[in-house]
Amino acid sequence: MARSLKDRLLDRLPGTRTSMDEGRAKAGDPGFAKKVSVFYQEFKTEMKKVTWPGRKETASSTVVVIITVMIIVIFLGLVDYGLGRIVYSVLNF
Repeated sequence: MARSLKDRLLDRLPGTRTSMDEGRAKAGDPGFAKKVSVFYQEFKTEMKKVTWPGRKETASSTVVVIITVMIIVIFLGLVDYGLGRIVYSVLNF
């Protein structure tokens, strides 16, 4: 069977599955407990690769998010108020 370019490229990358592998159940598939164990081990490995932000970076990002949300709230509040006044004027015409 002819394989797609994607499948051939994914074969070269470690830890990837091809579309042909997904959805096929093999006779020697491990049980549920084994799958959970393998998932947990892979999870731990991937979490070690994560670079977590420091306290200062987290605080500054939080401030940026709060300020951005406040600006959006004020803008949408003004738009809502303006549209409400327009609708009120039209209905009471």
